[in-house]
Amino acid sequence: MKKSVCQIIYSTTLFLSFIIHAQNSSQEIPSLLIPEGPYSVGHILMDFEDSNRNEPATIDSTDLRKIPVQIWYPSIIGESDNVAQYRPRIESFRSQWGDSVDYIKSVRTSYYEGSKVSIEKPFGIFLFSHGWGARSSSHSTFLSNLASYGYIVVGINHPYMGRVALSNGLVTKPNDNQFENQAVANKFYAEDVIFVLNQLSLLNEEENDNIFNGALDINQVIAGGHSSGFPAVSYAAVIDKRIKGLISFDSGVPKIVRNKGLDIPILLFRAESDSYTDLFFRGKKVHPRGTIYDVDFFRMHRGDFYDLVISETTHSTIYDEYLFSEVKEEKELSKRNHRLIMKWTVAFHEKILKNQQSELLENKGDTINTKLRIIKAFQQ
Repeated sequence: MKKSVCQIIYSTTLFLSFIIHAQNSSQEIPSLLIPEGPYSVGHILMDFEDSNRNEPATIDSTDLRKIPVQIWYPSIIGESDNVAQYRPRIESFRSQWGDSVDYIKSVRTSYYEGSKVSIEKPFGIFLFSHGWGARSSSHSTFLSNLASYGYIVVGINHPYMGRVALSNGLVTKPNDNQFENQAVANKFYAEDVIFVLNQLSLLNEEENDNIFNGALDINQVIAGGHSSGFPAVSYAAVIDKRIKGLISFDSGVPKIVRNKGLDIPILLFRAESDSYTDLFFRGKKVHPRGTIYDVDFFRMHRGDFYDLVISETTHSTIYDEYLFSEVKEEKELSKRNHRLIMKWTVAFHEKILKNQQSELLENKGDTINTKLRIIKAFQQ
């Protein structure tokens, strides 16, 4: 099963930008934005293996589904001085990316590998699914920053949806040809999400050599996804009621969500230009590149829907774009957009998980560079 031309072109363009920038940035010392929340941030890479599912992308019938996850979390300040790598297992990519690997290795982070979780636990959870051809570390600015506001943030790496480095050094190539159709693929990736949440629940209960014992509030979960990742988490929300809210980064829902509906709120960060999503309530129901939220969707959806457009955003805004741009104005725009995205993301989390009202989400007053439309849940 093949991806759209737009998705292929986008992934290729992003990769080439890594190459070009790495070749012209020898004097620059790149750094991730420092997390802005009140907590220090820890980081750990873990490998989960699902003993109940085979890997359909390989010919080995004994190959089980393996899912690496990156976890960012509130940690104890000063407990560790081991600064985490920006992209774990980056050497596995050298055969594909060449000298670009050296530039990526030089990126400085502001979170610490393996540090202890803050004693103020338990914390709510945010699950994140990356888009086609990507990996969680491509969104480290967003994910680490959210952790600094008091959430355990789990980046799920989907092998063969993304270019994901496994523990054996293999880097998977994006491929959906192992699935009969897109619905089957969406279900499979949704099962990744549910499996990871179940693994987190087990970690929360274990006591031996586990930093997450008692640290996770398993019943306080929001899930989000960029592009191809959002169908995975929204499908999972149909099945798993532990998910209390959804965040879409410029992406639509799969057919099962349109057919069954959901009773949880959704925050859509819809790109201003080159968007893959749109809202239609009347007129022609066609989007030239992606998916739509139309009146039929809203008739089935039983939660509030927040349609947010931030000015000068594109489909790739959620990436760490400022690290790979040579233009100062583009760098500053990327950083500005990350701060705006975080402002709204934290407000959404606090409203859904902590029942804290937010003027942002009530559309009160003018918020510069943003436009919000609220579609209240249809009464069933």
